[in-house]
Amino acid sequence: MDPVSIIGIATTAFKGLKQLVESGRELQDCMSQLSQWAGAIADLDKADELNKKRKGNLFRSLLPKSGKSIEQEAMEIYAAKVTAREQRSELMQFLGATQGERGQREFIETEKKIRKMRQDAVYAEIDRREKLKELGIAAVVVVLAVATVGGAIALMVAMKGVNGG
Repeated sequence: MDPVSIIGIATTAFKGLKQLVESGRELQDCMSQLSQWAGAIADLDKADELNKKRKGNLFRSLLPKSGKSIEQEAMEIYAAKVTAREQRSELMQFLGATQGERGQREFIETEKKIRKMRQDAVYAEIDRREKLKELGIAAVVVVLAVATVGGAIALMVAMKGVNGG
């Protein structure tokens, strides 16, 4: 989930949505663009959440994602979130002007539904994979620790055999 790609998707959908709203189309006619935009914004929120989890995880902070430091990714996410906030504000203004308060409420409810659907379907799988990665890394660390201790014991036994025998 690259924040630059996510905001690119959101911006493309936003431009299409903006054109439809400006031409006076009803919100129901814009569902494809709205769904794409809201989905990208939800993905951006999830990327931010994962970045924060990674920042607090020793193993993840030692192994940066896609060659970027956690700080670099955080800046990209921040910049994308600022853009998303501006888009959402502009969209709410357009909806208020063309659809009134009813259109704004309908948009917010639709956005909530899209976010919930994505959370239930996509994000549950992402969370599961993140947990598996963390377990895998922890298992490797445990195996290395056991091997190191075992090697040290074997070395001590061998040294004792050389010195005592």
